[in-house]
Amino acid sequence: AAMAAATAPGGTRWAWLGDMELDDVMMGLGAAGVFGQEPVAIGFLVNTAHCAERGPDGARPRASDMYREKRAFLDVFFSGTFFAVLDRFAGGGKGRGWAGDLGMEELAGLEGPYGLPDEFSLWIDRVTNAPPAVLHLMLSGPLLGRGEELCEALRRKILEPEPTTKIVFWAYAGSFNITHSSQADRASLRWLVTEFGSRVSMIETTLKSGSWIFVSPRPFWGPMCPTAWTLEDAKQQPAGFDVSTDIQSLNLFLESYSTKLPNGGRRGLRWIFDQISEATDSSPSAGPATPSKVSLQQLVRELEVRSLTNNLTKMVQPDSSSMALVRNALDATVSAEKLGAAHSKAKSFLTAMHGQPVSPEALAEATAAAQDYAELYRGQHGDFHEAGCTECFPPDKPYCGPRLDKRCILRCMAQGKLQGGPTADLLIVLALLLHLGDVDPTAASTRSTAEASSSPVCCSLMFGASSVEAQPAE
Repeated sequence: AAMAAATAPGGTRWAWLGDMELDDVMMGLGAAGVFGQEPVAIGFLVNTAHCAERGPDGARPRASDMYREKRAFLDVFFSGTFFAVLDRFAGGGKGRGWAGDLGMEELAGLEGPYGLPDEFSLWIDRVTNAPPAVLHLMLSGPLLGRGEELCEALRRKILEPEPTTKIVFWAYAGSFNITHSSQADRASLRWLVTEFGSRVSMIETTLKSGSWIFVSPRPFWGPMCPTAWTLEDAKQQPAGFDVSTDIQSLNLFLESYSTKLPNGGRRGLRWIFDQISEATDSSPSAGPATPSKVSLQQLVRELEVRSLTNNLTKMVQPDSSSMALVRNALDATVSAEKLGAAHSKAKSFLTAMHGQPVSPEALAEATAAAQDYAELYRGQHGDFHEAGCTECFPPDKPYCGPRLDKRCILRCMAQGKLQGGPTADLLIVLALLLHLGDVDPTAASTRSTAEASSSPVCCSLMFGASSVEAQPAE
């Protein structure tokens, strides 16, 4: 809040469209630090596939728990200041779950359950007012059928009347983001880049090797950190195997590859939340327990519970068919009964907290029980190798089953760490650190030269970015 957004013509400004999961929040905070200013406008992409759920017994759809979590993020971290951008991706098909069957009229009817009107036109007006020399647009979510409106507005309100203004898109292109947008959304982005040549560029990041809307680049990491590992390769290159795993977790990635604190501590999610909480506590208006501080502390605990619940019930549960070969490879002393008992104990602590404020003591008990369960998967090689190697993939599904993210989940759980979901949109911040100076040399940055020259070194080993000007994909 101490940073003032630029409003005069010229210079650099940035705006944001995101679906507001935890990785989006971290991306937004990081981008504000890189640019040294608030975004001109925040657009909340209200994705029906995540934000709504079917009502019971044929009742109309209602807002989901995930929607309420996203609103909590917006309230706690961004003072509830946003423009709602509602879903207009009608008939999206099975890739969008039940939402893929909804028509335009049904999507429009969700304004009531959300309690939000569509404000995309207001977001556009704010972004296109007094265009700067360079406008940076962060895209951290699927465009929900709004890509044509976005690109048309940028053409009509900025690119044609302001012949020197440049636009740079920064996007996470991986699954459920840009590549999960409608075909018309993706075509509109390609058209805008092609039509305006060097004045419009797009820099993409991804954790999925095939998830690009433009021509995929050569990843910086080369053969060091592939997305599939055999057991033999993992034993020969343990550091590369761990990096490939760690990047799947937002928290583990931050802890493992950020600069250590002077006391040896790590700059993970908990540390970030603590810094925000301390800053809130030390502000002139803060009392002994300000509402925002209490909300943040409670939100962190709720995040940890939701992360544990999702991982225990949907990702590494003991009856997961995709992990059958992982369980077969475990030591003979780890029986199905033993896994089931440990899993049931961990779940019981989570069930007891359902619908209740999460106390530190209850969270500690659930975390310890989840640690005991995860430790059973440590395996014969001692570091959860089987959970991330191709030998344990289901033979008829070579790209499913035990993946690097499942090894990551088990490693985090066994250490009692918050997994925090995928790194995903945070990679946009790493792309900014690497490439902002190339596309906008005058961009304001609060980072010192020493920080800017050292931090990207490890980042460049772990993600690929494509910067494309007027070159659509085949």
